[in-house]
Amino acid sequence: MSDESSAPHSVQKQNYKMPALLRGETVEEYNEKYGMYINPVTDTSKYKHIEGKEQIRVYVDGVFDMFHFGHARYIMQAKNMFPNTWVIAGVSAGTTTHELKGKTVMTEEERCESVRQCRYVDEVICPAPWVISKEWLLENKIDFHVQNPAPYPMGDNPDIFKPAKDAGMFLPVIRTNTVSTSDYITRIIAAYDTYLQRNLERGYSRHDLGITFLKEKRLEVRRRVEGVQSMINGMITDFMEYFYQPVSHRIVNFISPNCSDNEGEEAAGGPDLKKTKK
Repeated sequence: MSDESSAPHSVQKQNYKMPALLRGETVEEYNEKYGMYINPVTDTSKYKHIEGKEQIRVYVDGVFDMFHFGHARYIMQAKNMFPNTWVIAGVSAGTTTHELKGKTVMTEEERCESVRQCRYVDEVICPAPWVISKEWLLENKIDFHVQNPAPYPMGDNPDIFKPAKDAGMFLPVIRTNTVSTSDYITRIIAAYDTYLQRNLERGYSRHDLGITFLKEKRLEVRRRVEGVQSMINGMITDFMEYFYQPVSHRIVNFISPNCSDNEGEEAAGGPDLKKTKK
């Protein structure tokens, strides 16, 4: 672990809940990467409903399928909104999510358990409602709904976050645009056969993977062909390495017959010789 003088603690010294340190990362690199996600509420005078409260209860919500660092950064921002913040994470129900957004990779229970492991979460509601009303926030003693400020339309509703926004109970966060669950799924689909072959080699059956007998055999043929190609490439490489040095040495001697053996070997890319002591 880096010593205290080199460890990127500058944002942590203010008691912010931050990502783990990365060994070798400088203070500047750490702050450049994560500083933009620390935006505490400095002026609370316009939020009369939290006046005099020691602990502020904020609510984050989502599907959280294949929980990734974009989800964690979202919750991290909510955790650092106030000096004493209690973060409640709502995980959407499986049936509702499948109906409104599509099939998930993880089950409702798996998504819930993943969120529970996040270091920024204090409490989890699962299943959570898809649309959050002011009444629901008050009923659950939640002070703010923290979300991406962009309107989220659903059916005839142009923005499901509007109730919290109109009630002065909404706080925005910065979305991490470089990652999403859809991106990960796309990567897997793009290399579909590769991942099928990978899992077959690890003991999964074609029934587990939902593929036909013919597909399984095609993948088996592909694996064998790739194995033969790899073996041939290795043999060619070994052949070239074995004959390269003497053949290149003869070519250099033919071109420069007066060249000494040592000079010829060095010109041909052979091993360096020890310098002769004077």
